[in-house]
Amino acid sequence: MNYRSIGKFEISALTLGTVSLGIPYGVFSGQQQPDIDAAGQLLRTALQLGIRSFDTAREYGIAEQLLGALVAEGVPPGTAIVSKFKITSAAVADPALAKQQAYDSVRASLRCLNLDQLPICLFHMVSGYDPGAVCAMVPEIIESLVQEGLIAYGGISLDHLLELKRFAALPAINVLQIPVNIWDQRLADDPIWDALAAEGKIVFARSVFLKGLLLRHPGELTGDLKAAAYFIEQLGTFAKACDMSVAEFCFCYVRDLPGITSIVFGAETLQQLKENTGLLTGRKIPAEVLEKAKACFRNVPENLLAPRTWKL
Repeated sequence: MNYRSIGKFEISALTLGTVSLGIPYGVFSGQQQPDIDAAGQLLRTALQLGIRSFDTAREYGIAEQLLGALVAEGVPPGTAIVSKFKITSAAVADPALAKQQAYDSVRASLRCLNLDQLPICLFHMVSGYDPGAVCAMVPEIIESLVQEGLIAYGGISLDHLLELKRFAALPAINVLQIPVNIWDQRLADDPIWDALAAEGKIVFARSVFLKGLLLRHPGELTGDLKAAAYFIEQLGTFAKACDMSVAEFCFCYVRDLPGITSIVFGAETLQQLKENTGLLTGRKIPAEVLEKAKACFRNVPENLLAPRTWKL
């Protein structure tokens, strides 16, 4: 396991996401929220496997409480917990209200997590919020939270990939969380990836498997996801050409993007946890196969890339 330091905290190359531990999160059949004992065992096993960063949020049900129990048991020095705050649509146009909501959320997170200071706190961007208003407001809120000692580092969790270029340019944003996967080629070959690496931003990549869609069998698809069948078949063809599983192919694509610090992944069972951890050592995708895949997936319809719009 590789690590990247930010102050006294260690970001492991893999970050365990806890949304599926805290709320029923699965879109497809077979995805099930583990009970509290199983979730606790999964978190402890993640530590044993070398994972030192965990992603959570206020809206993830009991996820923060589960991590708080882990903290109470004792975690290795440098363990980095990432949580998030949201503001209401009314607060987007009211900086004082936005700041109050942010402070209330962070303090609630600290109580649940058994922490005096949140290692990393991200503003959770909501689709439809005015990006200009957010850019004008959020950096000041983050700086205030840092000065008060409530958080060590701040940043933003983006709703879709195309927001990356705008928010990455903000000096106060040290940490970004972005949805990125092999199907989303909207910023393919853009210099933003090298710029992120050069500027030393911490970048968490989530949605590597697009909420599990990339791992489905075409015959299982329903609703408007039937349009994904062709691209799933092509994904299988490209993975086979590399003698890789589809999961390994998808994972290694994101892992090898310049500028990516850590991949956020979910697991509902110990087996999934160990399988996903094993993907970290997968081979590099051959350049000729990668270029063919990128060209193919430039044609993926945008609605397939946005789970919030799916109609199953």
